[in-house]
Amino acid sequence: MLQAIFAGCTLVLQQVFDAAQALALIERERVTHFCCAPAHLVSMLNVPDLDRYDLSSLQMMTTGGASCPIEVIREVRARLPSHPLELYGMLECGFQSHTMPDEDPEEVCGLVGRPLRQMGIRVVDDSGNDCPPGTPGEILTYGPSVTIGYYNNPEANARSFSPDGWFATGDIGILDENGYLKIVDRKKELIIRGGANIYPREIEEVLYQHPKVLEATAVGVPDPRLGERVCACIVPQSGESLTLDELVLFLRDKIAPYKLPEFLDLLDALPRTPTGKVQKGPLRDIVLKGMASA
Repeated sequence: MLQAIFAGCTLVLQQVFDAAQALALIERERVTHFCCAPAHLVSMLNVPDLDRYDLSSLQMMTTGGASCPIEVIREVRARLPSHPLELYGMLECGFQSHTMPDEDPEEVCGLVGRPLRQMGIRVVDDSGNDCPPGTPGEILTYGPSVTIGYYNNPEANARSFSPDGWFATGDIGILDENGYLKIVDRKKELIIRGGANIYPREIEEVLYQHPKVLEATAVGVPDPRLGERVCACIVPQSGESLTLDELVLFLRDKIAPYKLPEFLDLLDALPRTPTGKVQKGPLRDIVLKGMASA
């Protein structure tokens, strides 16, 4: 909002997001730039009469707040007349990186651009050492927009800042050899199965390729032998259903065997924050409650 105000733009707002109403507003107000979370894009793409809306005014769609599945970005490019951009940031740090309008969307699909010149970005291992290009690690950031600390919370500050002042985002990322950043997952959402690290986003990217899947995420559920096992949480397309065997057959040649879901939970909707982020904690509680009652 502040960027739009500084630029003297007209702001068109919704109190609560509704996909069909958003499309109608874009058409009526001739909106040129649209900012949203990935969940909002999925909802808009699945409005039954999407093609009847005149969206020709759209020039750019920016998504952030959560990782956007590559399949969603590709469908946005195919069905909506705008240039999709992905950005990375958080409340404590502001924007840290984003893709650029002059970049080929297919080449940067799944990436969140190069770090802004004003921001320092590092990807480090568990010992705080910088990871080589292509290796996942926790993202640390430093710059003028980073918070100076949490108010009256020295414990949180001790956890969140390195001795030399870098802020630990809690996100797992990869910097490639060209300096582009890829978000792998949230550190606390990592699934550890039998000592092997599984990043839910890798599974989710493939789940979104299934034609019967509307929304998807993966969570770890406790297991006494392996520590955790993977549960796929799916919102099916309208009128569709899925079985675990059907899903595993689809995934088998696309991800490593130890990453395959061992449980499936079909849901009407995923629990989300007001900004569209999936709430993994409440979702895990829903899954465990369902398992306990089965």
